[in-house]
Amino acid sequence: MNKVETIEDFYKNKFDWMPENLKNEIGHFNIFKQNPCKGDKPVAYKRRDYYKIMLVQGFGRIHYADKVVEVKKQALTFSNPLIPYKWENLNNLDSVTFCIFNQHFFHQFGSLNQYSVSLAF
Repeated sequence: MNKVETIEDFYKNKFDWMPENLKNEIGHFNIFKQNPCKGDKPVAYKRRDYYKIMLVQGFGRIHYADKVVEVKKQALTFSNPLIPYKWENLNNLDSVTFCIFNQHFFHQFGSLNQYSVSLAF
């Protein structure tokens, strides 16, 4: 498996820029809305060093640990840095809204590492 994707890698690969305050010890949080298209690069199956909550509408699959879950309409997912995953877009997704945050952002609320990838339909 490839190395763990850092939050810095995410910004470089996805947007080719880096937020100035990313290295502050106060934590990082950002939210994105995108309209995916068939030309988007596939998401690699790997671990990330950040948390991600994603709301997708459309048809696809999420691969995590040793499981594959098919999404036919919409899904809300939560992923943590311990579990590798990838989203497979099977037919143009209608919309994707997601937020990413690091452990420094959430540390006052307990340890999120106890949760695996979670799905809600």
